[in-house]
Amino acid sequence: MPTLQKEDIPNRFKQCGMEMIHSQTTVKNPIPQKHMYLPKETEIKPLERTKIVKSQGYIALCEPTEYPSEHKGSIYITRTYQLKENPEAKDAPEKRATVNRENLDLLNSTTLTVSDLKRSTTILNLIRYKLLDEEILRKLEMGLTTIDKVQEFIAPYVSKPTAIAGVYVESSRKKASFQEAVEKGFLAKTYALEFLETQAATGSLTDLTTGQFYSVDEALERGIIEEALKVKLIEAEKAFTGFVHAGKRLAVFQAMEEMILERRIGKKILEVQIATGGVINPEAGVRMPPSVAIDHGFLNKETFQVLYDPVRNPRGFHYPDTGQKAYYSEILKGSLYDIDGGVLLLPLGDRHLTHSSPTSSHRVSVVSSSSGIEMSAYEAFKKKYINKHTYLFLSQQESEWQEMSVDVANKGVRHFICDVKNARNLCLESALSQRFLEASELERYGDGLLSINEMADIIFSRMVVVEDVNSPIAGLWDLTQKKRLSVLQGFQQGFIDRTTALRLLEAQACTGGICDPFSGEKLTVKDALTRGLLNDKFAHPLQQYEQAFNGIIHPKTAKPLSIPQAIQENLLPKDIGTCCLEFQLLTGGLIHPDTHDRVPLDEVLQRGLVDKATALAIKDKGSHFKSLSCPKTKRRITFKEALDRCTYDCHTGLRLLEATKAQGFGSLSTIHHGMWKSKQ
Repeated sequence: MPTLQKEDIPNRFKQCGMEMIHSQTTVKNPIPQKHMYLPKETEIKPLERTKIVKSQGYIALCEPTEYPSEHKGSIYITRTYQLKENPEAKDAPEKRATVNRENLDLLNSTTLTVSDLKRSTTILNLIRYKLLDEEILRKLEMGLTTIDKVQEFIAPYVSKPTAIAGVYVESSRKKASFQEAVEKGFLAKTYALEFLETQAATGSLTDLTTGQFYSVDEALERGIIEEALKVKLIEAEKAFTGFVHAGKRLAVFQAMEEMILERRIGKKILEVQIATGGVINPEAGVRMPPSVAIDHGFLNKETFQVLYDPVRNPRGFHYPDTGQKAYYSEILKGSLYDIDGGVLLLPLGDRHLTHSSPTSSHRVSVVSSSSGIEMSAYEAFKKKYINKHTYLFLSQQESEWQEMSVDVANKGVRHFICDVKNARNLCLESALSQRFLEASELERYGDGLLSINEMADIIFSRMVVVEDVNSPIAGLWDLTQKKRLSVLQGFQQGFIDRTTALRLLEAQACTGGICDPFSGEKLTVKDALTRGLLNDKFAHPLQQYEQAFNGIIHPKTAKPLSIPQAIQENLLPKDIGTCCLEFQLLTGGLIHPDTHDRVPLDEVLQRGLVDKATALAIKDKGSHFKSLSCPKTKRRITFKEALDRCTYDCHTGLRLLEATKAQGFGSLSTIHHGMWKSKQ
């Protein structure tokens, strides 16, 4: 494979469909990533004298893998057709099997049985609903594609749903069914019913020990559910099996239109079905993405657009630990994957395993309920506990990566991948230069052989981030949304008042530059303004603080002066100079304007670099002015107290201050730093 040189990166990104512009980023025609689950095994049964051939399925774009814990959730598709004998195949088993027209016709009419869902469909149904392109079958006939590739396209529409199957008790590291959780007092009965109805509506009432799906009647026979729930679950199950009306089986939206299903209930079910794999077509036995469902009358645009409108479709589920209302898709993002049963579990407890944190690059996404092992999705994938399809599903619940490019002053165009959910940026040029990413891996990504999530995890797995003990407060950590905020965003979104925001930015400007909490960079005021980390109203008063860091230039000697020297020469106002001294000394020491080396407070006192009264006042915590409002408690605190309350961000090594939103501060408009937001 050819080596991708650093200077070739812009060309590589152009090949990926990215347009690079100044001060803004537009992503055009992003690379289609094929994250599809292929069945573990396909059995080809003989018509006459042909022999049984078993070909191992494998994950798209990945080497063949075997995951013993995954086989229970596989989809087995049995096809009957005749293989032509190919002499070359004996010596070259990797060559494609040839399928003639007769065999193709047989394949078109073959029934696909999905054992987990207890439903079946046909190839013709998939073509009819435009879930499978006839062109693929034409290629199969000509030997230009393989049976596995056909399965690759089919899998998303006939695979098992991703509904939550039970709970994971964090204290004991054990799983329990919803019924057991109620009996043991872990879960309210009303909440358990919500999740059981969801399973019934998606055809996935699950036996936790095996991961197998059952109908309501079968689940009742096996003791998975209790008799008292039968009537309600049978009614919910109609969303999967179909609402019988006028001799037809109607899907959820069709039942809503015929007014045999209340619209409020129907919208709740549709939100669940889409979140767990797609709108269910009960007659064809397939799941359809919203766009296909709309085309074929199983949904309309208006209903789809209001599914996440809290007024027209209120949240219908609850977080068990807080009782807070949520959409099912929101709860699903906080679920855990149990490798022992191949199911998703809802974590219960005070450890908050699935919560994002500034101190950890990944949250816990995968558990083993038999051994108590807990790990991230990427760890589980590398250790082969889960396959690539499951890894990508879990990774996409945690992060949403996008490609972006930025024209950086004096550095040219730089390329980033940005996590919109957690507000993290990774510079690909930096990753290459520091060997966190290999050129061959970037090339594989450009060729569509490596997903953007996997590339990000590769970089994270190799990064070594050191805590910057001299860091000012670089930004905020939104405790509700679990994401990073710049100081400007914190003000604009109502987390801090203007005075607090200005003090934090002043501290950044005079100690090394305006901090970008998303990438860890420290920028000049001008560059920070361009990047959207500042606005004009904040940028202007910060210029003197920036000069204090670089050194105040003496008008006669043209030499840079330190802060104490500039104050003495009346070249820096005393109030600004005193603030700069406090910020510098509290974050590691007085900064030399030429070398930017730090002189600790004790040494400053010994050398008499600052007058004794000022130095002692800075050293005495009791004399500090409470100039900030705590973003979390909203109480007045000193800059030193704010520093002590910070945590170091494992992504950048910089300090972040926890924050919660309060009404009455700033303009409450939700914005993103303009340079880093891709156009929708």
